[in-house]
Amino acid sequence: RVADLGCGNGVVGLAIALHEPEAELVFTDESYQAVASAEENFRAHVGPDRKAEFLVGDGLTELAPGSVDLVLNNPPFHSHQATTDRTARRMFADARRALRPGGELWVIGNRHLGYHVTLRRIFGNSELVASDAKFVVLRAVRTA
Repeated sequence: RVADLGCGNGVVGLAIALHEPEAELVFTDESYQAVASAEENFRAHVGPDRKAEFLVGDGLTELAPGSVDLVLNNPPFHSHQATTDRTARRMFADARRALRPGGELWVIGNRHLGYHVTLRRIFGNSELVASDAKFVVLRAVRTA
């Protein structure tokens, strides 16, 4: 079970859906417009018959603890005019709660935000999976 947390238009979850046809996907965002866009993109590229959940709400609060194998997240880092990691910290903690032991959180973020430090604080670990001059892909594993 894979959750695209803060799915926006769903492009991150869609990539997994296309690569892993057996994956059960959950797209979630606080924005009705984002979730509608994610569903439209999913249906256009994957088809109308593939099951997926599309939830509008606060993070992964509707999912039971330990019910997800993988969480994908490209967290927002702007709140009005300020650059902040407050939303990302909440999303990471929410992901940890929703993940089963051994489950993984993959984060796509701007390099300068230092998410690896926050992930180590919340998960006790963080691994750099890929990077370029501007972006990083990080992985954290729920150990217990």
